[in-house]
Amino acid sequence: MPRAPVDQSGTHLYYEDTGAPPGCSEYTTLVLVHGGAFNGAVYRHLFPHAAKYGLRLVALNLREYRGSTPYSPSDLAALGSGDMRQQLSMLQARGLEIATFLVSFIRKENIPPPSNPDDYNQTRGGGLSVLGWSWGNSITIAFLAQAAKLPDSERHLLDAYLRGFILYGQFRHALGVPREIMEGLYFPTRDPNVRPEDKGRVFGNWVSGYYAHSPAALAAFPSVTLDELRNGLQQRVEENPLPQHVASVARMSAEELADITDPAVLTTSHVAFGNIDPAVYKKHLDAALLDASVWPRVRVSLVWCDMSPPETLLSTWYLANQLATTWPQGARKVDLVRFEGANHFPHWDEPERTTKVLAGLI
Repeated sequence: MPRAPVDQSGTHLYYEDTGAPPGCSEYTTLVLVHGGAFNGAVYRHLFPHAAKYGLRLVALNLREYRGSTPYSPSDLAALGSGDMRQQLSMLQARGLEIATFLVSFIRKENIPPPSNPDDYNQTRGGGLSVLGWSWGNSITIAFLAQAAKLPDSERHLLDAYLRGFILYGQFRHALGVPREIMEGLYFPTRDPNVRPEDKGRVFGNWVSGYYAHSPAALAAFPSVTLDELRNGLQQRVEENPLPQHVASVARMSAEELADITDPAVLTTSHVAFGNIDPAVYKKHLDAALLDASVWPRVRVSLVWCDMSPPETLLSTWYLANQLATTWPQGARKVDLVRFEGANHFPHWDEPERTTKVLAGLI
């Protein structure tokens, strides 16, 4: 069971690695960071398709997830303290763990650097990219936000290797979206008509369902106004969907679901991360994206899945609208990428198409 040390205190992160593609010397490594409750095994459907697209996939398990070091009581106390300084420090520490993992993996595995280090966009192979999915974006953004604070040797090494940074299927936390933007949205965990024993099942169907949002609102994205987007969002999945639009979780066997989830985190650290003030997440997002002076060649992609839950579209709109209207000079260029016909789990439901899309972004 591969585990990588990420600090001097014995903290380790578990990961799964497809290894170098056979016969491909200039492959690109893509590190995949999971969302809340779902661990890195949620990416396994992508693994068989990696070699075809010249990719080496590394699925990383964050702290408290299977095989990785859990949080200490003091960590959890800091997360739940309500003190923004302690919460910010906790997020920064998670970002540094990602940085340490990447540096360690580059050195240990001797992965190939980009073949054209002066212009990553003009080369297909080599280098390393990072993807955060769903809630996991909050951790990958924390990594990018620490770029200027890393030791010189680590910062220079990552400058030579890091070519892509993908924000994929983002919920509000990672992007620091103000809570009022989400007002009026349906959330099954807050529905008094859902019995406590049914909340897990209902949440799974909600988060992995397919939503037929207004084609007009989607076509106008992100120039559509907030009110227009809200009015065009489908709040709940259809009761009798087409077979291909049945919720991803509903199509999983009990064994599959048990393998890719760590539900215990929902009652510990995940609740605390969810209660962090959005301003803390926004501070990290600004540090990650508004200053391109460190790692200026990194390509940043904001991928939105147009049949995913309403919160993900509103979260994407929040950032995409800034990109279109108020994005300052000197900030990182961010490519807005629509993943058509995709729900929140295309890496599970449509693994080859997802692998192809991701390969095109790095």
